[in-house]
Amino acid sequence: MAVVVLTSAGHAPGVTTTALGLALAWPRPVLLVDADRTPTQAVLAGYLRGEHPGQHGLGRLLQALRERRGVEEVLDRETIELPPLLDVDEPARFLPGFPHPGVVGLFGSAWPDLMAALAAREGDVLIDAGRIGADGLPAAVTQQADLVLVVTRTSLVGLAGLRLYLPGLAETSAEIALVLIGSGMPYGRGEVQDQFATTIAAELAHAPAHAAVLSDGAPIPRRFAESAYFRGLRTAAGSIQGRLEATRELIGARR
Repeated sequence: MAVVVLTSAGHAPGVTTTALGLALAWPRPVLLVDADRTPTQAVLAGYLRGEHPGQHGLGRLLQALRERRGVEEVLDRETIELPPLLDVDEPARFLPGFPHPGVVGLFGSAWPDLMAALAAREGDVLIDAGRIGADGLPAAVTQQADLVLVVTRTSLVGLAGLRLYLPGLAETSAEIALVLIGSGMPYGRGEVQDQFATTIAAELAHAPAHAAVLSDGAPIPRRFAESAYFRGLRTAAGSIQGRLEATRELIGARR
């Protein structure tokens, strides 16, 4: 079991779309969690096309805690199935986020309970944490993470934001790595890695028409499975999974 957090410095690099794409391409059973503290319900309205009423999610977990029920008791009931992109894929599960902005401020003391319940589950967990923000990510989220992936575009604007917010993650015990969207537009992998002294975990093509399948529930284009975007998701999911397994083996060897 592994917990992977995806976040960004800002400038809409596509964290939610990337997290969703990785979940759908993940080689093991996985749960995608919407933990964005600026709620948009993007997956519910986009990829799921509004077919779920939005009653499930973090709001119900908070209610359970107020009723002195454990998160573990209700967590699985609050998840919904994500239809696979291709018929051959296994469906992932999805835990929707906050039902409205007012709930976010009430959730502060609930983060440790949520993260403990997620860490105790079978299978892997991908957490869409949205932007890092001025106050940083919730401490409980980063403390339970095995890997924090910062999604960024390679434009000057994207990298300027990364320079501002990446240092705020330095104190987390989790490994920090980058996911590049549109490598070479204009800065390449080597330039970004050298500038920020941070590992590049994955690169994804900047392909708005293909990404719209995930972000907006757009029809799947012809030859989607052969596209650089979809193949990039497969490769990224596999390489990230491999990185997690290597880390676990290294930790086990040291014990």
